[in-house]
Amino acid sequence: MIDSNDPVEQFITLLENPRVKAFFDNLVNTAVDKKINESYETPEFKTAVDSMLITSELKPIKRIFELEKTTGIYQFEDFEEHDNTLPEQINLLAERIDNLESSPSTSTPTEPKGIIPETKTEVRAVFIKEYLDNKAKNTDNELLFLNNSEIKDLITHLIPKEKPECEVKKGQNIRKIKKDVIDKLAQIFPSSISINKNKTGRHETRVLFRSFHTVT
Repeated sequence: MIDSNDPVEQFITLLENPRVKAFFDNLVNTAVDKKINESYETPEFKTAVDSMLITSELKPIKRIFELEKTTGIYQFEDFEEHDNTLPEQINLLAERIDNLESSPSTSTPTEPKGIIPETKTEVRAVFIKEYLDNKAKNTDNELLFLNNSEIKDLITHLIPKEKPECEVKKGQNIRKIKKDVIDKLAQIFPSSISINKNKTGRHETRVLFRSFHTVT
């Protein structure tokens, strides 16, 4: 026989009432949620999550980092070499389409020949143009581009090896030198060199090169 004075039995009987059961369930769920949320803020929980992310075989941190680099969310430093991000590839494709649409179909653009550079800026500009010509021939690509770090590397390393007089001296403003060279490239070779401001990331200036195969 059930003891009607037993508080446990009374509580069980009360739970059979739908309203009491609903109130009790809500009370328990609220208390559990509060306890869980409080545990999220503890140093022990954060340490456990960090450890799990680092040791996981799925390597979530590395995969997120690579995803940020691919999508262009990650901010590359000037000296960092990297494959084209998705926004860069889209911009490059858009530039190619614009160039195709703006290029006359009945005539082939010509480039100046026999340029004799008279200043260091012109020497650097002509060198970069010849560098792009050779790269286009070797890779069979008609459209190439140089990003900020590649232009800087050419000016500070590759060009001085071939043209010692163009060595960048200590204390010289490399940003100013780079801007002058880019402007000179566009001035001397307007039909194959164009300047593009990257609309993503650091909005860096890029040199776009279009190679024209003339028919003889």
